[in-house]
Amino acid sequence: MSVSEPPYLEKEIMPKKKIAVLILVFFFFSIFPQEQHTPEPYSDEEFPSWSIDLRRAEIVTLGSVPFTTLGATMGYTFFRYIKNEFDSDYFPNPLAKSSAAANLNSDEQIGIFISSACISLIIGIVDFIITRIERRRAEESSEYERARQQESVIVESGN
Repeated sequence: MSVSEPPYLEKEIMPKKKIAVLILVFFFFSIFPQEQHTPEPYSDEEFPSWSIDLRRAEIVTLGSVPFTTLGATMGYTFFRYIKNEFDSDYFPNPLAKSSAAANLNSDEQIGIFISSACISLIIGIVDFIITRIERRRAEESSEYERARQQESVIVESGN
């Protein structure tokens, strides 16, 4: 009678061998050099101007969310403090670690977040409009300058 390994050990060894072979194959192919790809900077004509302005408005909108949330929270807590006749239970605490410490229920928190999101969206829309107006004015003035440079005025003396 020969001593052989139990069948459950063979089942464990097979997946380990397969995994080892797969790792070796991946390492083998990663050794070969590949073509160097150097990224090229974007050109001015690659994206339409409205998409650049829209991306800027998106960044401004999302970037303003923390500030508008802080502002909306402070505004609401001061309003609530004054509304409750300066009761010390409603004293505004902008550095509260939890909503229980700030005495805000879930409806108040949702209202604050919706308010801050709307204010941030308004800021982003205003930024988009201002940027579009500035870009249009810059394009118009550059067209005007080009047209003015192409015109040549000949002054003749009347002798």
